[in-house]
Amino acid sequence: MPKDRRRQIAQAIEEMEIDPTSSDVRPIKSGRFKGALRKRVGSYRIVFALDRENKAVNVAAIIFRTGKTYR
Repeated sequence: MPKDRRRQIAQAIEEMEIDPTSSDVRPIKSGRFKGALRKRVGSYRIVFALDRENKAVNVAAIIFRTGKTYR
């Protein structure tokens, strides 16, 4: 992963501490991550789940977006 993308992803994760559903966050409707949420950061996706009871964000994966990303 390019260094500039790592910085952008780290910043996006830090912003999720304040409001995890801000910006481009959508539910994943099918595939291996069905039921999780994803946040877009350029060509990368942060796949995560919210634990509202413990006020936590659980990051499952950071993946490069392709046609087969969520399958």
